[in-house]
Amino acid sequence: MSIRTKLLFSYIAMIVIPVLLLGITVTLAANIFKQDMTSQTGQADLPSRHVPFADIRDLFSGRSEIASGLRFVAQHDPKLLSDPAFLASTESELAKVDAGMIILVDKAEAPAYASPGVPAEEVIAQLRGDNDDDNVHRRYDHTGPPSGNSLDQIDYSRPDGKSASIVIVSDMEPVASFFKRFIPTVLLALLLALVLTNGVLTFFVSRSIIKPLHALRDAAGQIREGRLDHAVNLQRKDEIGQLGSAFEEMRIRLKSSINAQLQLEQSRKELLANISHDLKTPITAIQGCVDCLRGGVADTEEKRNKYIAMIGGKTTDMNRMIEELLLYSTLDIGKLPFRFETLDIAEYLSLTVEELKLDPRLSGAEIRFRNNAAATGAGGDPLLVRADREKLHRAIFNVVNNSIKHMDKTPRVLTIELSSDEQTGATGAASFTNSARLAGNTGSNATAAIIISDNGSGIPADALPHVFDQFYRAESSRRPDAGSSGLGLAIVKQIIEEHGGTVEADSQEGEGTAITLHLPAVQRVKLSSEESEEPL
Repeated sequence: MSIRTKLLFSYIAMIVIPVLLLGITVTLAANIFKQDMTSQTGQADLPSRHVPFADIRDLFSGRSEIASGLRFVAQHDPKLLSDPAFLASTESELAKVDAGMIILVDKAEAPAYASPGVPAEEVIAQLRGDNDDDNVHRRYDHTGPPSGNSLDQIDYSRPDGKSASIVIVSDMEPVASFFKRFIPTVLLALLLALVLTNGVLTFFVSRSIIKPLHALRDAAGQIREGRLDHAVNLQRKDEIGQLGSAFEEMRIRLKSSINAQLQLEQSRKELLANISHDLKTPITAIQGCVDCLRGGVADTEEKRNKYIAMIGGKTTDMNRMIEELLLYSTLDIGKLPFRFETLDIAEYLSLTVEELKLDPRLSGAEIRFRNNAAATGAGGDPLLVRADREKLHRAIFNVVNNSIKHMDKTPRVLTIELSSDEQTGATGAASFTNSARLAGNTGSNATAAIIISDNGSGIPADALPHVFDQFYRAESSRRPDAGSSGLGLAIVKQIIEEHGGTVEADSQEGEGTAITLHLPAVQRVKLSSEESEEPL
């Protein structure tokens, strides 16, 4: 429920609940008044005090009906007002509603008729305006304290032509007593209802808002102190819950960004350390050769040529190392342009294998190429990929270079196998116990798998997950004659990921290593007279 809805419901409740409580209070007070009025009907000498009535509404309704009847009689049959039987009957009805009457003729000092217990003299004085102490507003029983009376005057003409008036005197003390007790009770009940309702609703609504705000404040404090592991989980579906979700997403992204920044900083430190280490060895060797040449140690032409050749070799190694470092850095920041085209990957690998057979470093080695029957597109078409010829060539040769450095058996065997995604891992050139995979975004369901395997020394199980890290080399390969910069497979990973693929390493120490390059495959779609390619 949203905060807006909660506030709307709370406002409605602030109105409805007090009204309901007020209605209940009014009903209870009216019942109490009714019982109290009934209990008072036998305390006085007046006949009106001996007849109970239902409630205050019946009281006023009865008085109104009697007044209307007397008014009708005065207008249409005034002779009845002199009839003792009619007066007795009327007196009986007036007594039921705590009222009485007096009849005045020609403003005489004495009334022609007065109900028992009615203060006739005071009423007449009030009507004539000569009662200064307003005694007419007193109770007309003989025992009670002064209270209030209500006068209702009906003027009419007698049959003898004289003017007369009927004055109905109603006892208002029960009504006054009721309102003296009822109104304060109702007002107090209304005040309590408003205070309790507003207090309870304000407490719960404010707590539902303030509590999560305090949680957000605490989380912000944790972030300010650099502690990004403090999760914000408000478990709400309102606006504050949305704010908490956005805050939590911000915390996660901030943590990820800071971790990435720290990792980048650590990588830079490791990069500088590795560059310093890898450049120090050839520089030290070059410096030693120069010192030997200067010191006359190379006293023969053969020795001098040997030292000069060593300097040239170390310089070549340094140049290659710097080129690989520059290539990796360019790939890492995404500044190296790629020129993608659709390749028949089987034909491309066939040409690559022929080129490898001419490499003097692989002289005497057995180089195999396997194009599996399943490595074709739909309908027997060639398996196609979108690739940069030059960059893919660099990736394959980096893997081959890594294999050449670690092939220690005779005969040396290098196998390049092409498989579709259905066969990857099932019919490869080599299947080993240990494997490591680095996932990328292939962007399609079908892939072409290029498996490059050797029968070399293999990679230790603890080193296998790190073979694609920059400057990572197993301790067995970190030796002066290894000729490795530690960037070869890291560059392979970068290039293949730029193609939208993945790389995978599978190795068993002492048996060999297989590096698999997964590339998204495309299929040739025929559209009338032209052809186009789209990802599978």
